[in-house]
Amino acid sequence: MSKKIMVLALAAVSAAFFALPAMASAEEIHWDTPEAFSISGAGGELRAETEQPITCTKTEGNGKYDAGSTTTGTSELKFTGCHTSVFGFTASCKTGAEAAGTIVTSGAFHLITWSESTGTVDPVKPAVLLTPATTTIVCAGIANITTHGTVIGTILKPACGGSGKELELSFTATGNVQTHNMYTGVPHDLTSTTGNGSALTSALVGNAVNKQANAGTLTCT
Repeated sequence: MSKKIMVLALAAVSAAFFALPAMASAEEIHWDTPEAFSISGAGGELRAETEQPITCTKTEGNGKYDAGSTTTGTSELKFTGCHTSVFGFTASCKTGAEAAGTIVTSGAFHLITWSESTGTVDPVKPAVLLTPATTTIVCAGIANITTHGTVIGTILKPACGGSGKELELSFTATGNVQTHNMYTGVPHDLTSTTGNGSALTSALVGNAVNKQANAGTLTCT
């Protein structure tokens, strides 16, 4: 059984599927007021090829920027109400000693931009690159899958040059392949390794909001 651990901001959340648009350019972006923040969302889904998805109903967590940085930091996410289908029955999934249905993960984040070539239009869009720690998820108390890798999500709000107290993040995929999976010409995706050693391409789907006390501005140049 295989599934991807949901990391957000969100914490959302990775892969490779249909041919993606060429990436014209990519670079770091900056949040000029790098404060500690809370993370919240309505859960999401971890998908892996040939496997039933792991679905969670709620996302929460917290994060902070590295000292002196306006681009990188770390975050911790807790997903609750997590479950999957095993032989037609609903089975809860969890990590370690957490309560049934609870998946906890942590890792690093990096604020970036990606540019998608679409004919004469080449819009630069803000995004986040997440690198969750290797995490093992157990479902139904017997089946386990270990998730590792990186995943790229889009920053919906604010737009480049915009301000606010929140960063709204979105992780999307087609099937088990993340919508955006290239940065500086390097592929990024999540991989789920099942108990029998099979390595499966995985993706994180979901939205989350990072909220801090004071407003900041997102600079993409």
